[in-house]
Amino acid sequence: MVCMLNRYLATFLVCLHLIGTSVLADDSGLQSSEPEVPQRLVSTDGSLTEIVYALGYGSHLVGVDTTSTYPREAKALPQIGYKRALSVEGVMSLMPDMVLTTDDSGPAIVIDQLKQAGIKLQNYSAAPELASVKEKILGVSEQLGIPDQGKALWAQVLTQIESAMNRPLPEKPAKVLFVLSFSDRSPMVAGSETVAHLMINLAGGVNAASGFDGFKPISAEALVEMAPDVVLMMEGRNPQVTSDTLFLKPGFNQTLAASDQRLITMDGMMLLGLGPRTGLAIDSLNKALYSGQALVSAKSGLADD
Repeated sequence: MVCMLNRYLATFLVCLHLIGTSVLADDSGLQSSEPEVPQRLVSTDGSLTEIVYALGYGSHLVGVDTTSTYPREAKALPQIGYKRALSVEGVMSLMPDMVLTTDDSGPAIVIDQLKQAGIKLQNYSAAPELASVKEKILGVSEQLGIPDQGKALWAQVLTQIESAMNRPLPEKPAKVLFVLSFSDRSPMVAGSETVAHLMINLAGGVNAASGFDGFKPISAEALVEMAPDVVLMMEGRNPQVTSDTLFLKPGFNQTLAASDQRLITMDGMMLLGLGPRTGLAIDSLNKALYSGQALVSAKSGLADD
């Protein structure tokens, strides 16, 4: 019965949206096309939400996903679920002119249903590379009709990234292990082809788990072989884990990181979102890795491709 009601609700919302957005009437009674600049935006990704706010169009957002935690105002907006588990009813109920998505927004069935309903979706790359930041900033600004402001924002972000990457580094880079989740079983860590891998490298570190792609659970024995100098985690993702508890765990207790109790925690969206705060995240991670060490070399700048 609940599933049937949900299907009826989705159908009703689809029809309501199509009726409300098919045509607009001006004061003369003549029909005109829908405005080019969307007035009601829904964002399915925290980085896209940050970009909209950074461009000064936060008031156009009528709904966001649960990764949209910055700026603070975004938390007060209606939520449509986690970016990979979106609710079609939740999105449709907000009557959006446009939904901003990335390649990992989903599930696919929800994306297809929104397209079939006539909702305009604008998709952006989720690839773990700096080009994704540029694409999202310039792309969103284009949809908002303010391309020059987008170029200015990207120039600002690029300057921050280059500045962070040009900070002096030690001769021997730190081996960093990013732990996505932790339990009494195998920890889930980030290998190559991940944003964590990218950010560690840009901050002047070396990913201790670069021997495989994506995220993978590892054993205590494999962890010891990786020999990380530092463990990196997201704030709040594993609230029960502190440096005191982490470095008592099998595998972790035999690392160089344990000897110095080197656990770094950072805001997850800032670190992994590839949004406007990317340069600030690189700078923060670099300082956390190398504060107080003798710095003798510098990393080359980033070319603006």
